[in-house]
Amino acid sequence: MDHYLFLLKNILGDLLMPVPITLLLLLWAVLLLLRRKTRWLGIVVTFSVTALLFVASYSPLSNQFISTLENRTPRYQAQEIPTDYIAVLGAWHQSVDSQPVTSELSPTAIVRLTEGIRIYHLNPGSKLIFTGFRGIIKDPVFYPEKLRELAVALGVPEQDIIVLNGPRDTIEEAEIIADNFSSNSLVLVTSALHMPRALLLFHQVGLNPIPAPTEHLSKPFKGWWTFPSAETLAHTEYWAHEQLGLLWIKLTKQVRTYSTSD
Repeated sequence: MDHYLFLLKNILGDLLMPVPITLLLLLWAVLLLLRRKTRWLGIVVTFSVTALLFVASYSPLSNQFISTLENRTPRYQAQEIPTDYIAVLGAWHQSVDSQPVTSELSPTAIVRLTEGIRIYHLNPGSKLIFTGFRGIIKDPVFYPEKLRELAVALGVPEQDIIVLNGPRDTIEEAEIIADNFSSNSLVLVTSALHMPRALLLFHQVGLNPIPAPTEHLSKPFKGWWTFPSAETLAHTEYWAHEQLGLLWIKLTKQVRTYSTSD
């Protein structure tokens, strides 16, 4: 049952994004415009889709709702007592023999890893935790293995890296970390947009990690004179993905109840 819920979540998550929704609405608008009786509705839908695409790709507007989610969590501050573990949550990768590991890992993965290594150096004696799975396409190498490869290449001792292969999403990452490190202090590294949802899930499994958000997409407002862009549209899709993720948690209530002991 969990497998089918996971697939359903991914399908809906991909479908209910600005670009797929825009294309579906445009297709509907074309069908409406072909009939005289529904032509007026087709015109309304066309204008609505155009407005949706503009808002999603116009940075002064997009930044407004992205920042409300990102600014919930302040940046990481060094602690007086070193933290035991730094958990770097998963992103995605694709193994390609002809490419370096920095190209096999997604930009999000590299940013999260870099922040994790930075915090690792601020906490002497700490260890890095990498989680993730092979991906829907069944990559021959697990995602955490790729992170470990790059971390070692960047100077992190292999004995300071813990790899947890298997978790497919944030819920499963929270659960496996709670199963193994519930009595230890923990820093949680993930993207700023993803952090509110990640913290919610980690709190629900009995953990209280120190948040370390990174990869902030919203930037200070510099003026309205700018053109819509595909980059901004991608940022808006990420925001929409997180909003759907928060809604999914409320609807499914998949997280198990944990009781942690010292």
